[in-house]
Amino acid sequence: MTGTTDDAADHAADHAADHAADHAADHAADVAAAEEAAWERLEAAGAALGASAAVLRYGDHPDHPDQLVEVIGDADARGLVVLVHGGYFRPGIDRVHARAFAAFLAAATGAAVWLPEYRRIPGDPDATLADLRAVDRLTAGRTAVWVGHSAGGTLALWRGAEPGLAPVAVVALAPVADLVRAAADGLGSGAVVDWLGGPPAELAERYAALDPSQRLEGLRAPVRVLLAEEDATVPRSQVAVIGAASLVQVDVLDGAHHFDVVDPGTAAGAAVAAAVGELLR
Repeated sequence: MTGTTDDAADHAADHAADHAADHAADHAADVAAAEEAAWERLEAAGAALGASAAVLRYGDHPDHPDQLVEVIGDADARGLVVLVHGGYFRPGIDRVHARAFAAFLAAATGAAVWLPEYRRIPGDPDATLADLRAVDRLTAGRTAVWVGHSAGGTLALWRGAEPGLAPVAVVALAPVADLVRAAADGLGSGAVVDWLGGPPAELAERYAALDPSQRLEGLRAPVRVLLAEEDATVPRSQVAVIGAASLVQVDVLDGAHHFDVVDPGTAAGAAVAAAVGELLR
């Protein structure tokens, strides 16, 4: 009887494990579908809003006419937010999907929100950084909070830790904050490797110069990291290293997915606006 009982127990345990795995897979698929639907909705909302009439140009590269910043809200407001859009550094994903959230941030905080476009050229991260340095110069000494979503979070964290530039507070939303790990895990279908031009084993110095998890000593102002609990695009493990830094506060937004943190209609979006508002004070 003992053998029969043990076999039954093993069968029940295997069945429970299979059921749990199936449930987890179904849930992950549901979250991924919700993220895709949210991205499409945000993209449509941004397209409907159209580009802001107030535009600052920071470059005149003939192949990149979008070296510009949309200024949303009161351009003369005391507060300034630089909102860096995400898209896993892919050339085909631009600022349009972030436009509605930029308008929401401007209304919620009373700040001017700058929504820059920047070059995303596979194998040429220096072009991206050159554009963001140019955007930073346009701030002309104004105190700004840099906010970045996903890959934009990588870039906002880069700005916050960059030597030679004035200290700035950063709000990183579901950021890709560990480039070596992102490359190893193949996040974004190899997006990090494509943007940087190769794997960490071949480009160790390039990764070290850009990877937020390797640049913590450069942070000189508060950093808020807001994670989506149900993120199917950027795992929470991406902040395991930076979350231990003394200037970094990490919060997990219950029930949110990757695009909820840049959605004006969600509780997560409201929490982001509140965090940005606190740093603007």
